[in-house]
Amino acid sequence: KIKHVYNSEFKPYVVFVKPPRIEELRLTRRRAKFVCDEDSKQVRMFSEEDFEDIIDQAEMLDSQYGHLFDTVIVNGDIAVAFRELKAILEKMDESEDQWVPASWMRSTPTKVWRSCSSLTGWI
Repeated sequence: KIKHVYNSEFKPYVVFVKPPRIEELRLTRRRAKFVCDEDSKQVRMFSEEDFEDIIDQAEMLDSQYGHLFDTVIVNGDIAVAFRELKAILEKMDESEDQWVPASWMRSTPTKVWRSCSSLTGWI
């Protein structure tokens, strides 16, 4: 859960990639395919129920965790959404103010690498 990411040592910049309105979702994803289950690698088309679930889950996330989002990107057109995300990342990269845990500044590179190894499943 997103609340668990925030703690005394880590304050992430949270970008919520929100689906477009259901009408646009139907139009833009009607021929899209996705992997149903990581274990089976079964691929199928989106159903009407899938579209409704996507919208419902996005609304739930927004209502419960919206106060934690730093930025919201609507993923209607993937190229536009990608450019928005890229611009946000570039702006963060150019920013002089960077927040990192003090313990990272005192750690050796080996210790920092080990401390981040548990995050590989998230990336």
